[in-house]
Amino acid sequence: MKTDIWTHLLSPSYAGHLEGSGEPGPGAFLLSQRTLHDIDARRAAIAAYPDYRQILAPIPGPHILVDPSLRAAGLVDLVRRNNEELAQLVERYPEQFAGWVAATPLADPDAATEEAARSVRELGALGVQLEEDAVNFPLHEARYEPLFAAMEELGAGIWLHPYRTPATPGSPPETAPFLLWQVFGWTFDTTITISRLIFAGLYDRYPDLKLIAHHGGALIPHLSGRIELIPHGAKLDPSGTLEAHLERLQRPLLDYFKMLYVDTAMFGAAHAVRCVVDFFGPNRVMFGSDAPFDTRGGSYFIPSTISDVEQAVADRAARAMIFHDNARRILRIASDDHEPATQTR
Repeated sequence: MKTDIWTHLLSPSYAGHLEGSGEPGPGAFLLSQRTLHDIDARRAAIAAYPDYRQILAPIPGPHILVDPSLRAAGLVDLVRRNNEELAQLVERYPEQFAGWVAATPLADPDAATEEAARSVRELGALGVQLEEDAVNFPLHEARYEPLFAAMEELGAGIWLHPYRTPATPGSPPETAPFLLWQVFGWTFDTTITISRLIFAGLYDRYPDLKLIAHHGGALIPHLSGRIELIPHGAKLDPSGTLEAHLERLQRPLLDYFKMLYVDTAMFGAAHAVRCVVDFFGPNRVMFGSDAPFDTRGGSYFIPSTISDVEQAVADRAARAMIFHDNARRILRIASDDHEPATQTR
């Protein structure tokens, strides 16, 4: 069995909102991807792969919630309807969908916390997806603390998904046509967001928190040697801020990064998946493809990610952990015979 922990679905409510807004950019692209919102097409695409199920994650909110006329109450209502629709789809098609991940109105931390908790407690979400934008969504700030506390208490996962646009500070405007803001900028945002959470002491306060980083943990496994050098450079910071934060941390810095859970969405780069598994260990890596964002209905991302894991991991037991066993253990998903999973921490 293969459980794909990171696939995206454009819910009927989100699709209807995009259609009504007439948004010509990302919205038009999302609507053009049939398997992203046509459930029959999606199920047909899944059927091409035996013993394979998906966990449904929402489209990152800023792609959807860009309508300036959408006020706070309307935004929260739209997110709630999205979550209810994902829950209904998983309940209707358990043989193809192993679970789902909730969206939140992240710009409002109180509303985001309330909706995340409701989705897990009442609707059966496996956790919540939070957008990472190192500039516009500073998740390390105290206003997001109740959200992390609630998810740890519930034993729920937190899928960390990068999000930035060509307009985000730090992206040279002339590079926008080349998609560098996405290809490289998104891995930067993931790395910076996680680093800020670690330096803020999040893992010390919530050691059982299930943070799941997209794209194999971004730059972290590949630049782990540089991360390990950070404490040695503390004297380079004349403000003393780095030294003070390191003194407050209860573990060696690199140990915190190894507390992450990560996916395998590396898009046909088996050598990168090998590095991810070597750094985090096979018990913290879960199969995730990012389908169907390959613009081919998943027909590239799904088989290439399966092949990456098979090439990168020689041990059969370790491969089984990555393909399915870790998801069942960490996310408490139902088994492949559709019986409820044991609800243990």
